Amino acid sequence: MSNSDNFFNSIIPASNLFTNHVEKGSYIRLVTHNDADGLSSGGILAACAVRMGARFKISSEKKLDEKLIARLAEESPDLIVFSDFGSAYLESISETLKQDIIILDHHMPVEYEANNIIHVSPMLHGVDGAREIAASGVCYFFAKALDPANVNLACLGLLGALGDQQDSGERKSLFGLNSIIEQDAIDKNMLKKHVGLIFYGYETRPIAKAIAYTTLPYIPGLSGNESNSVAFLKEIGIEILEGDKLKALADLTDDERTNLFSALSNHMVSSGCDSSAIHQLIGTIYTFKLEEQSTPLRGGREFGSLINACGRMGKPGVGLSVCLGDRGDAMIEAQEVLAGYRITIAKALDWVQMQDKVEEQEHIYVITAENKVNDTVIGVVSGVLLGQGILKAKKPIVATAFTEDDQLKVSTRGLDELVKAGLHMGIIMQEAAEAVGGGGGGHDIAAGAYIPRNKEREFLENVNRLVEKTLNAYE
Repeated sequence: MSNSDNFFNSIIPASNLFTNHVEKGSYIRLVTHNDADGLSSGGILAACAVRMGARFKISSEKKLDEKLIARLAEESPDLIVFSDFGSAYLESISETLKQDIIILDHHMPVEYEANNIIHVSPMLHGVDGAREIAASGVCYFFAKALDPANVNLACLGLLGALGDQQDSGERKSLFGLNSIIEQDAIDKNMLKKHVGLIFYGYETRPIAKAIAYTTLPYIPGLSGNESNSVAFLKEIGIEILEGDKLKALADLTDDERTNLFSALSNHMVSSGCDSSAIHQLIGTIYTFKLEEQSTPLRGGREFGSLINACGRMGKPGVGLSVCLGDRGDAMIEAQEVLAGYRITIAKALDWVQMQDKVEEQEHIYVITAENKVNDTVIGVVSGVLLGQGILKAKKPIVATAFTEDDQLKVSTRGLDELVKAGLHMGIIMQEAAEAVGGGGGGHDIAAGAYIPRNKEREFLENVNRLVEKTLNAYE
């Protein structure tokens, strides 16, 4: 039996337990993470609960900790379902919560079993939860086990994978178990998948702006310069207006898109860019066909960015409502939240770069943001800095920021080549955080932790040492 078959079989007891509780009229508590993967997971579970006539409540949380567990214990639901977190907190959960528990997660699990917990994770069956399936995918397969008709939730199943940047296959495609979800969506005529220019805002952003806002790859003379991008398009004969409307990439003909790619390639070659940078212009585009054209929900990556912004900016309910189909007030508010989120990210990046806040240590880069960067976006900031290639040494980046409850949020991003060399940032975060009285975990390439504020120096020393120890062990 294959790893994926074992994973699918592990879902059956969880779906049976959920169904039994619904049939008994139990009060079911759904608890999910507040990022794109968590909100799409929550959307899937809430949709299932509504369709089954369940008595339930859902909330989206920044983190799973002792306070949240205690709060859930006070509510005393009959069944609690955690999605997109829980795998690293099995012991804490089982010590306090005595009712039935289902955990649907894709993060690195700890070795722990409890009679009242059904733990569904691809990681327990040799399937890579960092790359091959996100929590939304786990929840999607759970939904299909509840009722095959839930196949119409497939796009939400892909949404979390795109939000978690699992599009790391050939030409920025999804792979692994995500491919099964993808095929379900294609078979139901909900998804169009094709390879083309992969600028952000394929459906919504004016072409010149899409080019100017592209930094990966960096296009000399055009990235960061919208007026130059307008002139470039005019020079190669591409009209940017269709009537009174500024055209997006989706509005171009196939011939126009081919012309644009050829012109950009020639421009980059003449500017000294190597072939690998040019190849980054092309990728797999995921179009959600049931969504209205020229809206942020039509493109899978844009949809993911929209609901991620809602979670990060303290509006997870808005993101959940959009996932559940609200295209009215929630959609309007979500777009306003996204605009504010982009400003927050831009200001944070400006602060880090203008103040030269990236410190290079022996084996890691460190950003100490204190209260200058919101803890909900510190991970995005570190990821952007690592992705831009401005940090020359091959080291992971560790960023810290104050939280509202007087803790320190830690977010870390690694590099593929370091992961291939044996580095696992999730394990390092877990070990380094627990050593100073905190908690952490995650994937091999992206992880996080919460620690006491006064333990930052000791924690960073631990991380530095553990990175060195891990890489030396695999040399």
